[in-house]
Amino acid sequence: MFEFGFYEKEITPPLGCGIPGYFSIRRGTDVLDRLYARAVVVKEGNEKIAILSIDGLHPKKDICDNIAKRIEEYTKIPRSHIMIAFTHAHTAIPFRFEGIAFANDEIVSDSIKGYIDVFTRLVADCVTLADLRLKQATPYFGKGEVFGISFCRDYYMKNSTPQTNPPRKSPEIIGQVTESDKEFPVLMVKDECQTPIGAILGFACHADCVSGEKLSGDYISVLSKELKKFYGEDFVTVFLLGCSGDVNHFDVTKESDPSDHYIKMGKKLAGEAVKTAAFAEELKISKVKSSLEYIKIPRREVEPEKIEDARKCMATIKEKKDIKISADNTDPDQYKLAMAKRLIDYLDTTPDSFDVPVQCIQIGEFTIYGYNSEIFTEFGKLLKKRDGTGINLVATLCNEAFGYVPTRDMFFDTIYESRPGSNRLDKEAGYIMTEKLISMKKRMEA
Repeated sequence: MFEFGFYEKEITPPLGCGIPGYFSIRRGTDVLDRLYARAVVVKEGNEKIAILSIDGLHPKKDICDNIAKRIEEYTKIPRSHIMIAFTHAHTAIPFRFEGIAFANDEIVSDSIKGYIDVFTRLVADCVTLADLRLKQATPYFGKGEVFGISFCRDYYMKNSTPQTNPPRKSPEIIGQVTESDKEFPVLMVKDECQTPIGAILGFACHADCVSGEKLSGDYISVLSKELKKFYGEDFVTVFLLGCSGDVNHFDVTKESDPSDHYIKMGKKLAGEAVKTAAFAEELKISKVKSSLEYIKIPRREVEPEKIEDARKCMATIKEKKDIKISADNTDPDQYKLAMAKRLIDYLDTTPDSFDVPVQCIQIGEFTIYGYNSEIFTEFGKLLKKRDGTGINLVATLCNEAFGYVPTRDMFFDTIYESRPGSNRLDKEAGYIMTEKLISMKKRMEA
């Protein structure tokens, strides 16, 4: 018999903290949506697993290790049974210390480091408190589809070269490199009175609809609020980000996206979650398993001419302050300079290989596959096809991040995600991880 425990804790940082997610310095000046950690603990017999979803950009190994250590101390759940996932919201918690824009940088930096210490304990305790609330409950799985809110951001152009985020309504666009994944898996959990108490669900789209300097969990915040309206304030939404390294909300057939797009996205997902849960079917197998393994993957090699070009850019282009830098910036030299600095930093700080985590969790016949990093959408489709059951959820940014993981046919200078610095792992990384995850599930079922 399954037992489930859900809990959520607010983790909104103090104003003034640097906000990662773009090239330009930003600091939090207001709160658009409060930020949360949300957790579920699942028990069956003597086995327990914990899934922790955090409103943040990238998981860092040292912080994840500290979170897991505290969880294990308080709950005895081993590290191999703990999944620490991030929603990739671009206006969420600061795990980097750049973006400090106050007169006394040292004091502000110390306050952020103090916040990270508190944050580590808060999110770990979210799992402990979920564990303390374990009770008999029944999981139901369903799979919906959501259209019109997510788009592959890499496009084939008339010059035969793919490009990331081309100009909107450009006559040079032929079409998307691939279709975004529209599937929306939902594991709804109900207590003994058949009251919904929480859900594990996931969707594949960059949580980058909200820009500026107001803290927000993006469309995931809205999704959670909407489901609370329907199921009650104690309902907890554990969101896992699908394979969306090359997927965002930009519809290039339109001049622009409305400022409230993230609200529309969250509401549309919530509506589909409710609809899907109404027809979800009870899991037939009662078991809980987890496996967390590490693969050694070489770093991405960089052509000598690209290194020379980057150093030349840094020597000849003068940096401009206080401008927003992006791929579609009106000042291409500043974007080129930013990418050159990222490349040189990559070369100076990156080891020859990485120990890359992958995780597989089974709750009954429902499987959660946990990639690290920002994985291209085709890998999620491939993994689900190889799985073959249709009763699964593919998550990314679990336990650590190493940049983007493109498919081997998308390594072009015009593809943002495959540029050195943006991409740190070997071109075969996504395929290696996918094969590993499939083999892990097979071993767990043997």
